[in-house]
Amino acid sequence: MLHITEFLARNVAAGRIRVKKLAASVAFHDPCQVSRRGGATQAPREVLRALGVELREMPQGGDANWCCGGGGGVVTLHRADEHRRRAFIIKMNQVEATGAEKLVSSCANCRLTFDDNQAHYKWDKKMESLLELVAASLY
Repeated sequence: MLHITEFLARNVAAGRIRVKKLAASVAFHDPCQVSRRGGATQAPREVLRALGVELREMPQGGDANWCCGGGGGVVTLHRADEHRRRAFIIKMNQVEATGAEKLVSSCANCRLTFDDNQAHYKWDKKMESLLELVAASLY
């Protein structure tokens, strides 16, 4: 079994998926389950390199990534809102520290968490999907 980022990385490297370059700086949020449990930490970075973006790593990125507060579907447990919002403040500060133009991840739960907290905190960063960036950049 492969995570979608691993599939993309393999196929981009093999030339089966060809992408146009994007002129942007990107902060990549490593999803907890995908990176720490699944080990798919380098694959999204390989895809981002192929896209030609300037990757700006967050403090404690990769395997040591800080959770966005929605890990494992916690975003749907409203009794945990106070705790997950506190976790998100840490993540928000990590993203801001990069100064990146774009914020990208490869996890639907993380995206929901970012969207929810973006609205809650009236934050100006919007989470984008790595898969959607690749799809929009296909030759």
